[in-house]
Amino acid sequence: MSTKTFHRQFKSHTGITFGQWRQLARLLLSLESLAEGTPIVQVALEHGYSSQSAYTVMFKRYFGIPPSAFYRG
Repeated sequence: MSTKTFHRQFKSHTGITFGQWRQLARLLLSLESLAEGTPIVQVALEHGYSSQSAYTVMFKRYFGIPPSAFYRG
C-alpha cells in the first residue's frame, strides 16, 4: 500500500487525518507526565515538540486550556 493510499484510507475510516491522529496521540500520552508533575518544558521535549510554547499552543488548541491549568482543581 502506498503512503498516499494509507492516508486516504485512514481518513475515510477514522474521520481525521493521520497527522491529526498522531498529534492527538502525542498530546494524550503527555497527560500522564503532566499528572506526575513533570515540568512542562520537559514534557514538551519528551513528546516531540521543539519548545514549550509549541506544546502549549497545541495543548490549548485541543483541550481549551493551557497545560499549566490542566491538573489544577
